Amino acid sequence: MKPRFGTDGWRAVIAEQFTFDNVRRVAAAAHQAIPEAGRPVVIGYDTRFLSRRFAEAAAGTLMAAGRQVVMSDTPCPTPAVSCQVVQDQAPFALVITASHNPAPFNGIKLKDASGSSAGTEITAAIERHLPDAGSPGVPMDEGLRSGGLRIRSFAEAHADRLARMVDLPGLRDAGLTIVADPMHGSCGRLLERLLAGGRTRVITLHADPDPLFGGMHPEPLEQHLEPLRRAVADNRADAGLATDGDGDRIGAFDEMGRFVSPLRIAPLLARWLIRKGRRGPLGKTFANTILLDRIAQRHGLPFSTFPVGFKYIAAEMRAGRMLLGGEESGGIGVEGFIPERDGTLVSLMILQAMVDEGKPLSAIVRDMMDEFGELHYRRRDIACAPDRARALVERLRSATPATLGGIAVTGLDDLDGLKLLFGTEGWILFRGSGTEPVLRVYCEAPSEASLDAAMGGALRLLEQISS
Repeated sequence: MKPRFGTDGWRAVIAEQFTFDNVRRVAAAAHQAIPEAGRPVVIGYDTRFLSRRFAEAAAGTLMAAGRQVVMSDTPCPTPAVSCQVVQDQAPFALVITASHNPAPFNGIKLKDASGSSAGTEITAAIERHLPDAGSPGVPMDEGLRSGGLRIRSFAEAHADRLARMVDLPGLRDAGLTIVADPMHGSCGRLLERLLAGGRTRVITLHADPDPLFGGMHPEPLEQHLEPLRRAVADNRADAGLATDGDGDRIGAFDEMGRFVSPLRIAPLLARWLIRKGRRGPLGKTFANTILLDRIAQRHGLPFSTFPVGFKYIAAEMRAGRMLLGGEESGGIGVEGFIPERDGTLVSLMILQAMVDEGKPLSAIVRDMMDEFGELHYRRRDIACAPDRARALVERLRSATPATLGGIAVTGLDDLDGLKLLFGTEGWILFRGSGTEPVLRVYCEAPSEASLDAAMGGALRLLEQISS
């Protein structure tokens, strides 16, 4: 089966579709689809099984095609690769990663010259240029001898960009206690290193690289982060901050051990930036919160909603048309950084907001809810082949209910999947994932009770149309 690019990159099960031959085919096709030469191509990789070997296979193919390659010396976060692309003025980068997918998966993310995820025109061109088979390529030792390959750390380029966005010396001296959980992924002890040397203390869980992620699913959702919650309580920490397998997504707990979802983090940061005097458009992907709409409206800021996928927000950032943009999954981009999401950047900005406001994270969330309304969110993933997920969404489209769990359905929106609207107070979205074989059901509502009712009604409806 040919590699196909989804919401962000190509992902597949290792040894089934994700093979050395297919990695070499994608690398060869990227060479053909992005003809700019003269500058080295950047290659990074995560902590997954054989990721470095897959990176070497891609590097060998690109060197055989006449490209020079700069490859990371260790597993590194995807945003570090993006920062290196910009620093080196590289034409593109390949990142061997399956991001937040379970351990059996690996994948390739493609970054363009701006450091952001490549657009659909580039990924479509790669799919058109895929050769029938991969070639062995140039061996690593030969590349090193000839100068076609350089191996170096990408950490400095990443840290330099992060330091432009927050007051790192101030955060180091703030006297905070933070628990970080990179989930055995490529961030490792990054937050700990960035904040070392002052009164702030960072305790890192699951820092060691592990291709099996300690048996966890490396996505920073509440149900995957119970050890982080316990560590926040045990250490009386000010916050718990988690990043996913490749470091571009965020999840958080406040000092009381309550989960702060990305649907609260993005509006919290938008509100904080506006209070600091920043102005500019706000945006979200289709599964994100109404709170961002409300903040933009209150402050008279332009606002946009995009299909699921950070690449749409990245395009607006490249054009200078986005102060902050967020996706439901925890990817958040901010003006002044590269047009890319970064879980470490968002972690630092959460801490900066706490220091600037002089308040604990729970109080900042409460202030936002008091000002813009209380909303609750939940996501349910249902194992489902992609074709079946699409078919179920189409059945829902033709059988849209008048009520769901006793809540009136006032309209629908099919920008990406099928979203049923509950007036201006909530919504529920059915959408097949672009990265995993699941049907996702997302819901936002003004209370836990209405959330339970809507989600329960949705699951019963899916059972009915599936039979």
